[in-house]
Amino acid sequence: MKQQTQVYLVNHTHWDREWYFSEQDSLVLSDILFSNAIQELKRNPSAKFVLDGQMSIVEDYLKIHPEKKKDIIALNKKGQLKIGPWFTQTDALHVQAESILRNGIIGGLLSKNLGSRMEVGYLPDTFGFNAQLPVILRHLGLNNFIFWRGIDLAKTESPYFYWYDLKKNHKVLAINMPQGYSTGMLLQPNHNYVDGRLDPAVEFIKKHSPEDITSVLIPTGNDQMNIISDFKKKVSQINEIGKYNYQMSDYETFCKAVAQKKLPKYTGEFIDPVLARIHRTCGSNRIDTKIASTKLERKIINQLEPLLVIGRKYGINISTGSLIETWKKLLRSQAHDSMAGSVVDSVNQDILHRLREGEELADGMINTIEKMLSLKLGLNQTNILLLNPYIFATNEYHKVKVLSKTENIEFDNAVSDSILISSKKIPARDHVLKETPSGDEYGIEPAYYVNTYFIKTSIEPLDLKVISFKSTPNDNKKLEEDKENQIIAKDYSIKFINNKLVFKNKNAEIKDFIYLSDQANDGDTYDYSPLPNNKSIKLHFSNARVLKNHNVQIMKLSGAGKVPNNLESWKKDFYDGEINFSMDLVLINDRLEIKMQVNNTTSDHCLSLVVNTGISNGRTIASVPFGYIERKDEKLENWEDSYAEKPVSVWPLDNNVSIVSKRNTFTVFSKNVKQYSSIKGNLIFPLLNATGQLGKSDLINRPGRASGDTDKVGHPKIATPLAEVHKPLEYEFAVNIADKFLKGKIQKIEEKLKFKTAYYQMQKLNLFVNRLDNKLQDDLVKKEKVTDQGSSFDFIPSNIGISACYPAYFSSSSFILRIFNPTDKTISIKIPSSIKCVDALEREKNYEGVLKSYDVLSLKIPYN
Repeated sequence: MKQQTQVYLVNHTHWDREWYFSEQDSLVLSDILFSNAIQELKRNPSAKFVLDGQMSIVEDYLKIHPEKKKDIIALNKKGQLKIGPWFTQTDALHVQAESILRNGIIGGLLSKNLGSRMEVGYLPDTFGFNAQLPVILRHLGLNNFIFWRGIDLAKTESPYFYWYDLKKNHKVLAINMPQGYSTGMLLQPNHNYVDGRLDPAVEFIKKHSPEDITSVLIPTGNDQMNIISDFKKKVSQINEIGKYNYQMSDYETFCKAVAQKKLPKYTGEFIDPVLARIHRTCGSNRIDTKIASTKLERKIINQLEPLLVIGRKYGINISTGSLIETWKKLLRSQAHDSMAGSVVDSVNQDILHRLREGEELADGMINTIEKMLSLKLGLNQTNILLLNPYIFATNEYHKVKVLSKTENIEFDNAVSDSILISSKKIPARDHVLKETPSGDEYGIEPAYYVNTYFIKTSIEPLDLKVISFKSTPNDNKKLEEDKENQIIAKDYSIKFINNKLVFKNKNAEIKDFIYLSDQANDGDTYDYSPLPNNKSIKLHFSNARVLKNHNVQIMKLSGAGKVPNNLESWKKDFYDGEINFSMDLVLINDRLEIKMQVNNTTSDHCLSLVVNTGISNGRTIASVPFGYIERKDEKLENWEDSYAEKPVSVWPLDNNVSIVSKRNTFTVFSKNVKQYSSIKGNLIFPLLNATGQLGKSDLINRPGRASGDTDKVGHPKIATPLAEVHKPLEYEFAVNIADKFLKGKIQKIEEKLKFKTAYYQMQKLNLFVNRLDNKLQDDLVKKEKVTDQGSSFDFIPSNIGISACYPAYFSSSSFILRIFNPTDKTISIKIPSSIKCVDALEREKNYEGVLKSYDVLSLKIPYN
């Protein structure tokens, strides 16, 4: 007798854009498989097919098959072909909230052009999810979420539940595929398949679900899998064999059926490797790619987009299309496998090249905005254009590089203080060609100077300012050497003593404040894994030099440490390699910024930066999108009985992490490193996990098969020598020390580190400082008298977080300001009547006058 359970079978393909195969390989596969899918859907009007929820693969396919656009639109409108809502299947732990939002926005734009998007936040293979994803999904207008990895059914009490954000402001219907997206793959109407695979899969879900759940989802696809033909006929045949009522369906229909039931509630992140591996330590694999990705991400969000807004206010219009193309370069590189680094070397080279292309696009647009503004303002080579990308006024030290004919210059009265940081003389050149109206001339190009300064001046919100300089016979004010090797802030000091950094404040003395630690890595491009009896090697700085004046202090540190050269040397305890490293501690008005360089020449190791806070029993609180989360170390007794891999206490890092006690709070802000751990008051940031293998078997922390399919029949082990990352690497951190943990203040520091003032000099001493200067002709813009176009954001409270400011995608007359509440209290905001509250897709929404804790709000603001 048939049981009453309704089983919804969904025909789909999961499409890794790149992995051990390249983006180009996927394109060739799509040529055949997507064409087959279209043909099958046209042949069977009742059939449905889900194209993995990402529009990038559809966009790629239409480049080689533009004639199929009409078919895709028609099948989409009939509900047969499900596309979107994402551009790519994003990483959801190691990228900024804005990147996930733009992924959904651009995916929505492309879906709309082909009919409509699938109304499900479908991420079937992403390696874990941040706790605030419900906020992001709801801001994209998505009420449903379907996923696989990271769930612990003991915590959620069901594979189907309502997932709430950390402050329970928003919820989404969450549907987990506990056995993965390939649960019902192949769909064979015979007893072997139904009795051995399909019915047991349904029974597993029913076993872990509330009793009144009578609807079960079974996906019937796999990686790069062709559409299952004659689906309806096969389902009918399966119903003659199986114990349950099977039906052909899609994800949206299933969500509607389950939403009618009373479901459990859950709040938190999904990073538990219970039913599937989530590769917790992948945050520092292929660190060169992650550094390039975060660099481009910040350049777009914190520099390019606000400058586009400033430019448009002054009549400089660069298309949103160019911005979207830049985002696409980044988003293609933030797909789950790509961002995790679990790819072969040739694919990783593709990713690095793509990110470089994205950076060139961003630089070109920034260059164009700056030069055209300078032309419009009639600036000359003794003017410096400053641009404030932040919506609050700034009166801080800004770093600028100036090219001048003389070594010493002085700034005008708009600059209250200037300090020379570095100086370089560029020698004269003979026989240099100069093109003139009367013909070519050859002569001597005079020497010039490239000087870097910290200058202090005020700039209005989201506006520009012009400062001037002139030659002076007086020497520039320089930093002076401090014999004590000490930098002193208002409430603490850091001194270099016997190769160690000694920190002191009123509450503590820490005798080994910042150092490096190295240990063996027996892992692969998916995970770090230690050797048995793992040991670590402390690496200290050997030299220090301190330069300072009354407001700026710089401690320049360097060192080299002997370490094993590779895994075999680690096993033999043989120190045949060396790591060279340097660090600048820059103290400006009590903000400590860290710029670090590592020249990695050794293999098979995990190198980490350690910040010793001296707080042995404190709370560890880390930022997540639009909020904060407190994390505690995992209990690891008998972990093999419950987990697919060891749930090590290594956590994803959004922007900053703090250790908090009753007397002290140490907060570390990280620009590049995307994971951390906290052990006995030490905050540990893995700078790299060097490895030479795509996948390995039987690791200490991950027993059993190799990740990456390299244990499958016909899949050889794949070496990844470039994942050893033998190259110079640069990192940026900052440290803030305070008596109390105040989320609003931490957020403001984070924003000042991100939204840094841009500068531009329209000079002719070196036309290749900016690549497009040589091609952007002076007659592109007419000099005009411009009026002050500064914006007023007085209605925004100072403790509100700023997520992004960018030209609207759906309106040329407005820009979007996205804000959020990082505090624990609801904040009232009176929005001017000319400003509209919208969701991420710029659709108007109701606003009740307040912004709740950890919630987000997008404002559509007219330029004039």
